Order: sequence, then structure tokens, then C-alpha cells
Amino acid sequence: MLGDGRVIMQGAQTLEFPGPALPALMERTLNEAGIQEVLAAVAETNLFTSDLELRGASNVIADATDTVFTLNAGGAEVTVSVYGLGMLDPSLGTPQGVTSGEIQAHGVLSSLRDSLMTLDTAVSAEGWETETWQPYEPEAFRLYVRDVSGEPVDADLPGQVREWPTDDDPAAFGEEMEGFGDGTRCGVIEGDPGATWLEELANANQNTLWTDDGERRFTVQPRPLLPGEEAVCPQLFGA
Repeated sequence: MLGDGRVIMQGAQTLEFPGPALPALMERTLNEAGIQEVLAAVAETNLFTSDLELRGASNVIADATDTVFTLNAGGAEVTVSVYGLGMLDPSLGTPQGVTSGEIQAHGVLSSLRDSLMTLDTAVSAEGWETETWQPYEPEAFRLYVRDVSGEPVDADLPGQVREWPTDDDPAAFGEEMEGFGDGTRCGVIEGDPGATWLEELANANQNTLWTDDGERRFTVQPRPLLPGEEAVCPQLFGA
């Protein structure tokens, strides 16, 4: 949820592969009353008074992920990070290395997450400025580009080869992501190039390759940037 009331969420995902090249993102706008409903629900947790990191679950759960809540309102920015959210069962008691307060916080934050993921029902109808969700059209992307020339192609998967749509050299696009270890490069596109790639990706799928000379082949993984995100490529997996 953004300060102007816009809510951007993941839309319906297809189980078919290859799916669309662009992830389905939808947006809808809350009015001031709706914004206050959401902020009130966050305040009621009593967990966003200062930065908080809950990692006790790491003592009993392996290979889970962190769920990060960021609240930026009223001149303050608070981050709450939870490891293994939703994976602690209060009915099983308090495991070693986890406090009862942390288990309680897991329950509260799990409920908050579920509400935020279902704002259609969590926020009253009077809290919405717009009646329906609309496709979100990003103005900027991170593009992760990898040269796959000479690599075998799976003939059983439907794909296509398209012309690289801009005048730059895909082999020198952006900067190499050293942490990937496979030559992947990342660059940010916006403005006219961003509009060109938006149209291009709308006509591509997850198995599409791009070429600039008929010989070289490149994969492209798009990562739409959300409003307020920094137009950079962090050297981190999953960013």
C-alpha cells in the first residue's frame, strides 16, 4: 500500500508453463477512510512501535523464509521481520529457544498478513476509491539478461525467438551480477525504453529468447519496479 492509497498486489497466476513473461500485478486505490482502516489494523497489533526482529523459530524450523513488514506513516518508519511466519503451532506448546511472547506475535502477524493479502474483504466497501482492480503497468523494470547462445533448447516447450527491441547490445546490457555465477547481467530501463519493453514483454512468455543478430540468444527475466523503489540492481538473489 502506497501513501496515495494505491494498493499493488499479485494477480491471478496461471499453472500453465510457459506462462506470461510479465508477472500479473493488479492495482486498486483506497480512499482516506480505507487507508485509516489499514493503519488502525496495524496499530492494533502493538508490534509496530519500533523495529522488531523475531528469529526464535530458527531454533526449530530449517530453511524457512523471512516475512518483512515495513510501516512508513506518521513520520516514522518501522520494520518488523519474522522468520518462519505461520509455522509455529501454539497448540504444541512453547518449543525450546522460542518465547511465549514470540509465539503470540507469530499469531498476531499471521492474521495481519492474511488481512493484508485479502484487502477486498478486510477493508469495507466504503474504503475504496475505485470499484475494481486494474492491471498495474510499471514505468520501470529491472531486466536480468543472460547469454544462452549454444545452450540446448527444449523442443517440447513452446517458445519463440524475438528481435531484441532496443538499440543497445544485449551482451553488454547493464552490469554483471557476480553473485549469480552464470554471466547474468542486470540493468534498469525506464522512460521510452521502458515503454518499449513493456509492449515487448506483453507479447512474450517465460520461454521466449531474444536475438540481435540471428545467432546469439538471450533470456530475459523482468522484475517490475514498484513506485518508490530505487532504480538499481542490487547484487542479491531474489531482489
